[in-house]
Amino acid sequence: MSTDLVGTPPLSGDRTLIDDLLEEQQLLTPVAKFARSHEQGSPAQAKYYRDLIPLSLPAPGQQYAFAVNLDACTGCKACVTACHNLNGLDAEETWRDVGVLFGGTVAEPVQQTVTTACHHCVDPACMNGCPVNAYHKDSLTGIVRHLDDQCIGCQYCILKCPYDVPKYSKKRGIVRKCDMCSSRLAASEAPACVQACPNEAISITIVNKELITKERRNTNFLPGAPDSSYTLPTTQYHSSRNLPANMTPGDFYNIKPEHSHLPLVVMLVLTQLSVGGFLVGITLRLLFPSDLMDRLAPFHSLVALFLGFLAVGASTMHLGRPLYAWRAFVGLKTSWLSREIVAFGLFAGCALVYAGSFWLPVLSQWVSPPLLRELCSSPLRNALGLGVALSGLGGVVCSIMIYQDTRRTFWRTTMTSLKFVGTLLMLGPATILFTMVCQAAFVPAIATQTSFRQIIMLLCGFIAAISIAKLLCELAVFTHLLDTGWTNMKRTAQLMRGELKHVAVARFVFGAMGGIALPLLGLLGICNLGTAAGILGGSLLGELLERYLFFTAVIPPKMPGGITS
Repeated sequence: MSTDLVGTPPLSGDRTLIDDLLEEQQLLTPVAKFARSHEQGSPAQAKYYRDLIPLSLPAPGQQYAFAVNLDACTGCKACVTACHNLNGLDAEETWRDVGVLFGGTVAEPVQQTVTTACHHCVDPACMNGCPVNAYHKDSLTGIVRHLDDQCIGCQYCILKCPYDVPKYSKKRGIVRKCDMCSSRLAASEAPACVQACPNEAISITIVNKELITKERRNTNFLPGAPDSSYTLPTTQYHSSRNLPANMTPGDFYNIKPEHSHLPLVVMLVLTQLSVGGFLVGITLRLLFPSDLMDRLAPFHSLVALFLGFLAVGASTMHLGRPLYAWRAFVGLKTSWLSREIVAFGLFAGCALVYAGSFWLPVLSQWVSPPLLRELCSSPLRNALGLGVALSGLGGVVCSIMIYQDTRRTFWRTTMTSLKFVGTLLMLGPATILFTMVCQAAFVPAIATQTSFRQIIMLLCGFIAAISIAKLLCELAVFTHLLDTGWTNMKRTAQLMRGELKHVAVARFVFGAMGGIALPLLGLLGICNLGTAAGILGGSLLGELLERYLFFTAVIPPKMPGGITS
């Protein structure tokens, strides 16, 4: 009887269910082994983790990296909890996540849990995109650190990172991320996630950066993960199984709207409107009699200037630490965001002087006539106009590159260029049209000139043509609903047909009304103040909704997530 109690088979040789259960009880689980090994140890428990961290620093050309044994990962999330507690993260903030991959065939299905954190890439996109150099890749260890005191909270690194690593802390107004517990590593102690894993599935290893570069450009480092050739992630995933190439994340079919970034919505639309307004005004001065345009240009330029400065003000609302916005030019060497800021800064300065040149005559009683004539001379004004045009277009090009550089399918260069340039070409003429009709309402003599009517007809026709082309381009997104696979563009189209349906419908209604219907009335000779206001208001609202969809309907790359409920 006592022999049976400890799991020894009966003499008869016939095993019972109780015998099997008692024998199984004698086998220690990973958690039990973990607890037993630590019963008599010191608090630091360094001897149990000595084989999970390197005993020496990386040599030149090498760096630290996470190594994950996928066969040992059970998805218990002990690593997530340890990282959260040790680093004092906010309630919704995580620096390490656990996801799941599904794949294989019906006959041989495969499921794999995956733990993931910052990959401390060889070529970090977060560091390259930061406008204030708030990221630093340690030359000795290769660890990519975030410098909290430098961060202005622009969140561009979140858009740049394809692995959803940087996390924005609204309470602090900055972004934060995993630094591989570098302070613990410096003291020869394992990072929190490494020390917490009961199966020892996570460790720190040393990798050769040149070898990593070659491997990542030829093969992806994990099935179902974003393209590794972009940033060259260093994390090593190991498994004794050959994971099928068709493995997909558990949340692959879970689509939801992304953050709307409303200040950026306003900033992008208004900067493009302002640049378009100045370009149209400058073009009209070249095409039509100077006496009419000299009377219209001061008001045109003033309105475009005001909206441009309003756009700059709106952009600072997106920053977690707007008082430090002056730092945003220091990343000029690598960051398109820094380049955009510098370009629009030049545009604002040139536009201010250019617009002011039309109002200088009122200062004649304080400024000597020779100086006034020089400031208002055609060559100087034309040079200022050229500066406004080049700097404004340069800023728009930088805006396009900011989003193209994130490598999100919906933000690819062709689509983004058509949208941004289309907004410029539509809202610029709409603004000039509105200011012209407003001036004519207060000074009726302006409307009696033949060229005034010609300009109105030209602007209405141009607005209608650009609006039709732009709306057709945006409608083409819905053709991806016919894609056979669950592509990023199909998911975007599903979002716009589903959760974002009302926004999408409103965008096309206002775009068609302000950009097509009312301009056609103008071509028929019905272009009063109400019509002009409707064209500008409807077009502007339509473009704001389009830019809202630009941010919310995009499908961002990310590491595998949890099972979709």
